[in-house]
Amino acid sequence: MMKDLTIKAVAKVSQEPVFSALAIAALKARASRMAANQIIRTGEFELIVADDENGEGLAVQMILPREEIEAIALSRAREIDEAADVWNEHERMEWLAGFWAELGRYLLKWQDVRVRRGPGENVTLDKAVSR
Repeated sequence: MMKDLTIKAVAKVSQEPVFSALAIAALKARASRMAANQIIRTGEFELIVADDENGEGLAVQMILPREEIEAIALSRAREIDEAADVWNEHERMEWLAGFWAELGRYLLKWQDVRVRRGPGENVTLDKAVSR
């Protein structure tokens, strides 16, 4: 049941505006042939064009507080299954650990978005512009 809830919540979270902003920013950066260290504004989001982790191309990156995505995830979980409302701290933490693993796999497969922990209590999202 938890795994099923996680997969459904990940699918819903992946439709949030933050992830479409990454796709739009990658297209804008590619179309305008932007160089590293430039800022792209897409809706309410600010992204930076950066060298990708291998230094072979460019990516658009966004750094968000991990808590922000977790709040969205828990909200979507409650929409799907009201039992998520009464989870204790341990159940919540365990579910979120599974959520992050599944979100990372899902976004990489379907949206070519990489999810990394850090810096600090944040999460870094990046999408390739060019390789």
